[in-house]
Amino acid sequence: MLLKALCLVKTRSQAHKGCEAGGISINGRKAKPSAEVRPGDVVEIRYPRAVTAVEILEIPAGQVSRKDRDRFFRVIREARIDTGGGEGWDV
Repeated sequence: MLLKALCLVKTRSQAHKGCEAGGISINGRKAKPSAEVRPGDVVEIRYPRAVTAVEILEIPAGQVSRKDRDRFFRVIREARIDTGGGEGWDV
């Protein structure tokens, strides 16, 4: 799963839960766990306490280290949100 490969979530399980909960969108549409992502796509991740939108620049062949991940995406927007204490999808 791309979100895990780019270190945007901690585990594949969390990425799956985020998709199932409607917290992940690609180009403004809710994403399924098996959704295909291409360079130029905008992925928005609604974490339980924050929202991050990234533009995909390149698709990695496998897992990427945190220090190398910046060449694969650029952050468009990051914002903290108040969820009223809810736990969300375990991120």
